[in-house]
Amino acid sequence: MTKKEPGIKFKNLVPMAFLLAAGCASFNSGDVLVSRSDLRRMIDDRDIKPAAEIRLVWKNFPYKNSIDTIGEGAVMPVKPRPVPVPIGDTAWLKKHVSDIFAEAGLYDAEKGSGTISIALTSYGRWTYGEIFRSFLVDTGYIFLIPASLRVNHQLVVEYNGADGRANVEEVGQTKTTFHALLFPLYPLFSPGFKEHALLKNMLWKSTVDVYSKVKRGAAPAIAQETKPAPADNNAISTDTPTYITNPDD
Repeated sequence: MTKKEPGIKFKNLVPMAFLLAAGCASFNSGDVLVSRSDLRRMIDDRDIKPAAEIRLVWKNFPYKNSIDTIGEGAVMPVKPRPVPVPIGDTAWLKKHVSDIFAEAGLYDAEKGSGTISIALTSYGRWTYGEIFRSFLVDTGYIFLIPASLRVNHQLVVEYNGADGRANVEEVGQTKTTFHALLFPLYPLFSPGFKEHALLKNMLWKSTVDVYSKVKRGAAPAIAQETKPAPADNNAISTDTPTYITNPDD
């Protein structure tokens, strides 16, 4: 009879890691819902002249575990810095920004004039690689007691077109709760799926709000200097704007 070696075998860690990753469900909150009547009224109304350019910035302040702050001064805390968003996520956002604003009638690279500036700021955004090294390790009790992570998004849109100026702000939150019993909900409530749904709703809500403000009488447009698009226009910068001048770029 062979003696069993103590400890957890690697083959047992794989299903445990899978449960930790998939044993979660995400839910959105915030005033980001748009009524169908307002949306249809905007899409059918083509009186507002679209902009010819979109300037897009995504600032991403990642999730930070409380343990990571050990050693930082209380009087002079370390100033948080944004980090780049994965290329796949930036490409997704860039495509949906151009598609949604074009469908709303607020953006046309060929026939439009003026600029739309969009700034998306995310707070507490996380990846599985990050929380496997911190949150899921420090809160291993989530198999018994649920634990949650919240990601807040702030979207600021400035329309400066031929019909005037309008500024709007949208705020939304994605809350992801981890617990082994939530495993069946993962396919429909996965973090990535719910974040994409929230951001699309925020973009549509911003188009309706911009449309409403312009129709009520926006402030006069401000002349802006046209800047050439950078050579690499695929990624969204954390500080300088990405220029969207053609949806097919």
